[in-house]
Amino acid sequence: MDQHRPKRAKFSGSLDSVDKLDLAGQLAELKLSFYQQSVLLSAMMDLLIEKDLLQKEEIARMAMKIDMELAKDLYPLEQKPTEE
Repeated sequence: MDQHRPKRAKFSGSLDSVDKLDLAGQLAELKLSFYQQSVLLSAMMDLLIEKDLLQKEEIARMAMKIDMELAKDLYPLEQKPTEE
């Protein structure tokens, strides 16, 4: 499932004050966007569950499946994630 794979950015070098400020602004925008998407997703899931169109267990199973697929791509075989 390629649509779930995060893209890795590569950076080498140092940032000046303007670049740091710009980066901080971009991060703030990303955080706001993530929050808004999370609220929307939660509302949609709650409505689907409320209307008996979806079960919590189905969501949990799909989330685990996607997480396992992502873990395969993010962690090479020699570097498995540690459980806490």
